[in-house]
Amino acid sequence: MSRHFATAAIVQAAPGYRELRIGIREQGQVDDVALIVVRPMHDTADVLAAFGWRLVGPLEYVAGPNEERAEVEPCEPADHGGAEALRNTVRREIRARALARLVHPDARHFHPVLYGGDHSADPIGWTFVTGSGDQRAHGWVTAAGRVADGVLNTIRAEAARSVRGAHMMQLKPIPAGEAAFDRLQEQTGPELARVLLIVRSGGDVPRDDEPAEEASAEDVEEAEGPFRKEDRIVCADGVTRIVEGMAPAVTGEPARVVVEGGSEWIAANCLRANFSDVLDAHRRSNAAGARIRTEPDPTNPEWRAALAKLGEALDYLRKADPTVRVALDEDDARDAVKRVHADACGFQPIHNPGEDEPVAWTFRTGHGAGSRYGVVTRTAEVSPVGLYEYPTTAERAYRQHEADLTR
Repeated sequence: MSRHFATAAIVQAAPGYRELRIGIREQGQVDDVALIVVRPMHDTADVLAAFGWRLVGPLEYVAGPNEERAEVEPCEPADHGGAEALRNTVRREIRARALARLVHPDARHFHPVLYGGDHSADPIGWTFVTGSGDQRAHGWVTAAGRVADGVLNTIRAEAARSVRGAHMMQLKPIPAGEAAFDRLQEQTGPELARVLLIVRSGGDVPRDDEPAEEASAEDVEEAEGPFRKEDRIVCADGVTRIVEGMAPAVTGEPARVVVEGGSEWIAANCLRANFSDVLDAHRRSNAAGARIRTEPDPTNPEWRAALAKLGEALDYLRKADPTVRVALDEDDARDAVKRVHADACGFQPIHNPGEDEPVAWTFRTGHGAGSRYGVVTRTAEVSPVGLYEYPTTAERAYRQHEADLTR
């Protein structure tokens, strides 16, 4: 059985708001496989137990990053009332983020809103950013599942006041809200931690009310076409959009899917990316990866089949899951740098304002006083700006170089 490790830290997540974040990763892996986020007044061991993880040894405090680390192992989620309250905290955040993206597909930069200051038990809602440039605005969603629609706010503080107003008026959730929470009630502790990691990384939870088992994929495609209303899909341009329905069939023409806003895309060039699809791909990837690491033997047909399945799952996740897309691009970027600077390390992301995904990474080569910093781009090209004494100088040189190329 694979070993797992938990890292817990109290993070200043937004102005006036702190949270306890616990990431869980598999031995030998850099990325977390699960995430738990609650208010910082809870004991780390109790939080882990509520989501199906048990400490193997004591928590070790690490002074530099100011965090605790320990090996953990799966267990049955605790079933006492306090544990269920912690799970409900995560369920409300998952539902809020999912509903916000249902109404505003580009919702991002979520900030929690408290009712009684930093000592509040849980957020009563979240504000978020939608649009860009002159169309940038701030929306809101309550912990109860009510989402802002119509005209949004121009500043975040106004959106936060709207959250408090909706909370005091006890506004009911939008129609999809109650059904979403009911589905989340059926999720176990470990499953909730995996779902939270995905929604915090830009993914979404299923929005269809019918269980997937009630109809086969072939039946759905024959009756309604390859996509259904409210499916989340990745279009041919790489942008994720929400389906309105299938366009009327035209003899001799490929099937087309209609997305929000009315534009049509050739269905065969689109990729379904609902939460359930992404989660299933993660499961296939994990299972195939576990088989590949166990008794590796390239001459074994079963091992080769697992390798092929892993490749297929990662190809899908690169397109459908922003977290995996960034991780795989970073792997390619690291490989490109190490071909030029074998000792490259200390990779740190460079973001454009308002964008969640990095456009490049700085890296360090050398040690001590001889350390120098360069930049590698998202397309795995070592930037020609050279090496500098400080990472900030390397980043400025990179941005100036990119600006010069667009003139």
